[in-house]
Amino acid sequence: MKEKSLNKEQLRIRAIDLFNSNWKIADICSTLKCTRSWFYKWLKRYIGKEPEWFKEQSRIPKTIKRSTDKQTEQSILETRKELISNSYMQYGPQAIYYALKLKGIDTPPVWTIARTLKRNNLTNKKKSSIYISKGKKYPYEYELCQQMDFIGPRYLYSKVRFYFHSLICCDTHYSQATIFKNQSSTNVCNSLVHFWKEAGIPDFLQMDNDLSFWGSLNKPNALGKVIRLCLLHGVTPVFIPIKEPWRNGIVEHFNSKIQGSVLSSRQFESIDEIQLAVNQFCQIHNQFHHYSSQEGMTPMDRMKYLNYPLVCLDPDYVFPEESFSLPEGEIHVIRFIRSDLRFNIFGLSFILPEETKYEYINGVIITNEHCLKIFKEHELITNFDFKLY
Repeated sequence: MKEKSLNKEQLRIRAIDLFNSNWKIADICSTLKCTRSWFYKWLKRYIGKEPEWFKEQSRIPKTIKRSTDKQTEQSILETRKELISNSYMQYGPQAIYYALKLKGIDTPPVWTIARTLKRNNLTNKKKSSIYISKGKKYPYEYELCQQMDFIGPRYLYSKVRFYFHSLICCDTHYSQATIFKNQSSTNVCNSLVHFWKEAGIPDFLQMDNDLSFWGSLNKPNALGKVIRLCLLHGVTPVFIPIKEPWRNGIVEHFNSKIQGSVLSSRQFESIDEIQLAVNQFCQIHNQFHHYSSQEGMTPMDRMKYLNYPLVCLDPDYVFPEESFSLPEGEIHVIRFIRSDLRFNIFGLSFILPEETKYEYINGVIITNEHCLKIFKEHELITNFDFKLY
């Protein structure tokens, strides 16, 4: 029989037959085109006198070691049920981990809890959105920064329209959400005042290009109330690139959480009812939601831990409804420059040098100088007159 026509089992039997016929091992391996390790594996099986030594053996472990005992597993599942029964509480592996610690239970690692949930079919598959990079580094990061965003419009069953207005501290994830019937700049300013009384006044306030944050398209040089309020208290407004909401990733993540938790919980009859639910969610979020990005601390724990120099607004401070002069300061507007080399600011367009093509550019408006300075990272490229009213 030719060696090429042998199946796997016949080849193993043939190798041992040649060995018993006093063939040298080197000659056996050369003839059967096999390795020495392969030959010794089957020789060991043959010498061991196994009845069917030439057959494959199952590689399934004969004993499966459970990493968690039944009592610990039961504690994990019961704790998850308790968390789910409390509105707006987290109930993932990390939340269960900290809940078990509060109970004084010998707590397994987070990954063990995650594996236990998966084994009991209690995990939800996350929907992942694909982000396509432009291949350019985003060079702008701000410390002592808060992020702001609007969600909406959303509608009650009575067809009443409403919006979520969200604010969050980037360093602590301490947050606030307010329900408004419209996106007026006065509403935004009152929301900022309330938040700054609790969370403190940041160095930077980062936001998307919602018109209510800027002012007016008809008069883009006449900056609106939100920018003026920021500059009045020494806060630098930062406008992220157009159509890149992920640059405000912290508040966008918070938005998805609050919508998924509040709007899906029940049917609301009024704006006031939604606001009560949102307030409850924010209170639970700030006090009980743990973030792996901040060493497992909750937003309130993180604020105490950092104890950084954020000065809060005076509790008696009231936003001035009457118009006031434009304070001194800076406004940052970040844009990705395309082939037309245009830097757009709410209807105003400036042509930039060729070196800015396909780059992220920061336009810094200096209010007391009435000028727009163009920076590529930290290098000044050019500047333009920018008359403010």
